[in-house]
Amino acid sequence: MAPDFDGPLVNPLVLMYHRVCADHAARRSEFVVSASTFRRQLRWLHDRGYWTPRLSDVLRAGGRAPRRPGRPVLLTFDDGYADVLAHAVPALAEVGFVASLFPVLDPALRTNAWDEDPALRGAPLLSARALREVEAAGLELGSHGLRHRWLTRCGDAELQDELVRSRALLASIAARPLPVLAYPYGDVDARVKRAARDAGYEAALAVNAGPLELAADPFEIRRQRVLDRASDAYLRVLVTGTEKLWQWSKWRVRNALAS
Repeated sequence: MAPDFDGPLVNPLVLMYHRVCADHAARRSEFVVSASTFRRQLRWLHDRGYWTPRLSDVLRAGGRAPRRPGRPVLLTFDDGYADVLAHAVPALAEVGFVASLFPVLDPALRTNAWDEDPALRGAPLLSARALREVEAAGLELGSHGLRHRWLTRCGDAELQDELVRSRALLASIAARPLPVLAYPYGDVDARVKRAARDAGYEAALAVNAGPLELAADPFEIRRQRVLDRASDAYLRVLVTGTEKLWQWSKWRVRNALAS
């Protein structure tokens, strides 16, 4: 059933985070935002009227959100770091925002074992119990695959395993699992999209790839990575779509050259 949205619908901005660290533990990385910076970013959005619909509601409404004062923004977190529960969840609660989390779901992976970035390598991941706490706090849980593989490099059997088993594990953890995949590394092609559909996903999130409109391709939803900055100038560029349009133009050129 579609959510009860009254009035015209608009395309929401989709932002992507990974780690939200304690200030003393934050290291320079495009994948890390300090807790104090994250709070300033949320407060900046809140004070300018931005609001956060639930991703599940947006998808049921065909990829749109209600037009209200301000602008809808979807907040997403990849990998499933323990820092999310410690720092991001309380900050979201302070401003009444919701978000979606996409953890790596192999229970044998308790830390990040796939990245070489020293700010991420070895970082603790949320346990199944902690993921349930995150969901109880109001975040929706989707899948980021089983072992954070480059999906386009997987053979057919491994690709199916990554997608099907991770979805089954999510269903064993979450009370209301979100049938949405966040592609590890944003790595996607036509074969991976077909496999995601066949595995029962209803949508999938990319990184700086996909059409400008969320509704145009639910299996390649464009997201923008948020950096460890909270200046007014940076946040205005982020939310006005300047960077989004630049990244989209590069994606279009790459697709044209590959065709």
